[in-house]
Amino acid sequence: MKGNTPTIDETVAEERWEPLPVRSDDPIPDPVEVREEDANSVSLELINDFQEDYSDEQRQNLCRKILDMGIPERQRLAILANREARNLLIRDPNKMISLNVLKNAKINESEVLQYAQRRDLAQDIILAIAQDQKWRKNYPIKSALVSNPRTPLSVSIAFVSHLHERDLKLLSRDKNVSSVLRRRAEEILDKKRG
Repeated sequence: MKGNTPTIDETVAEERWEPLPVRSDDPIPDPVEVREEDANSVSLELINDFQEDYSDEQRQNLCRKILDMGIPERQRLAILANREARNLLIRDPNKMISLNVLKNAKINESEVLQYAQRRDLAQDIILAIAQDQKWRKNYPIKSALVSNPRTPLSVSIAFVSHLHERDLKLLSRDKNVSSVLRRRAEEILDKKRG
């Protein structure tokens, strides 16, 4: 050691390791971790697609099974669920469960289009669809989001310029959407017409 200046090794040895403080603006990691044993612990009728159409009795049975689950179980199920269970879970009052349905690997374009058209879904779900790059590029989904009154106005305004003339005409007459959105559709139509 030269003089009184400590070396890097001595400085590191003297300091105690402490975790970095968590800032309030740091994103919270997703608490749901799905493991293979989770799939084994859930009824196969909630995971596998055995049939296309379910009777009312079968649907009620699935609904009862889902309602009997705790929140963490429903969160995991949302990521693994079959189509019928996803349709039930997307309306779950717990936002995290509904959002996990959108993370399900089995979800397809037609389902997301149905969700984008639904007016009974939470605005967070509509916004999550609008923010997903995979679905934003899909014209029917984008069009459904614009015409859904539950879609935040800022999102609808951003997407309206991407609509075809026929959809702009329909939107300009749609009394279920904001007057601001109708006017914007009319402005874009006027520009397209010349």
